[in-house]
Amino acid sequence: MAISDVKVKIDLVKPVSSIGFGVPLLLHYSGDKAVEYKECGNLTEVVAAGFEKTSPVYKTAALIFAQDNAPAKIAVAQTEDDAATWLGKIDNMDKNWRQLIPVTGESGFNTTDEVTKISPIIEVADGKLVFYSFQKGTELAEVAKKYNRTFIFVCDKPEDYAYSAAALVGATAGLAAGSFTYKNLILKGLLPVDLTSTELKAIHDAGAVSFVTKAGDNVTSEGIVTSGEYLDIIDSEDYIIQQITYRTQKLLNQVKKIPYTNSGIAQLENITLTVLKEAAMAGMIAYDDEAGSYQYSTNFGLRDAQPDSDRVARKYAGGTFSFKLAGAIHEVEIVGEIEI
Repeated sequence: MAISDVKVKIDLVKPVSSIGFGVPLLLHYSGDKAVEYKECGNLTEVVAAGFEKTSPVYKTAALIFAQDNAPAKIAVAQTEDDAATWLGKIDNMDKNWRQLIPVTGESGFNTTDEVTKISPIIEVADGKLVFYSFQKGTELAEVAKKYNRTFIFVCDKPEDYAYSAAALVGATAGLAAGSFTYKNLILKGLLPVDLTSTELKAIHDAGAVSFVTKAGDNVTSEGIVTSGEYLDIIDSEDYIIQQITYRTQKLLNQVKKIPYTNSGIAQLENITLTVLKEAAMAGMIAYDDEAGSYQYSTNFGLRDAQPDSDRVARKYAGGTFSFKLAGAIHEVEIVGEIEI
């Protein structure tokens, strides 16, 4: 985890249920040689980083950059070891990536074995996600209902053996968190999967997503991670934690001293309030029409309410906040009448 004096935690309670958010990482593992982590703003830079135009990393990067609202940059890396070993190094986890796309070779598909090795690492990492590309017919029982930070995309093989989940990441990583959901996304470079309603339900029941045709458009069938949680909720949670952590640390860095007084505590609370207000304006937080306000609140205890031991240690742990997620409409049911 990156070094910080600030720790922010959110408990997701049910049923209260910028320019881009995150840098996608294409991680290729091969026994041949390692390629250092490099952030690239275009395909020319991907080649310069060490990946030829015929490589699966290049082809997958091309699929990302082909999407509408593609991110400004991606990251690429290659390891001589397996991905779990690479991810096990703290320096690699601290790098500026968020969405991991494991690129395992020429096939264009991941395996359930990779999920069992990689997903446990991502699950306990701050603010990271992993996106797998699975072939239609893959047995998903081993990975069903396990992880909040694992997204499985069941697709047919795209052209040039690019990893299909990259299209979904490319279409979303350049968008502001909270401004979209992962369901019904139109993606470029992929063909819809021929599925019966029973087959599609089985995919969803296993916590996975596919790519189908609706109203003439080829779109993602759902927007859930393998636990069944909606991925846009994970995005919102991560964004709010990231912004409160970053901005509070900036305050600690830039002012000569935050006094352990009520006015000093108010400075901390104002940062949290600002982030929550911005999150509300971005569509993450619910609005109460009767009250005429967004549904979030903060409670930062005053100096006299803090334990003596915390004041001596110069530690403030008396701040809390809460909010209700806005959610999104994914299904519509309309009842009509016909008069004769």
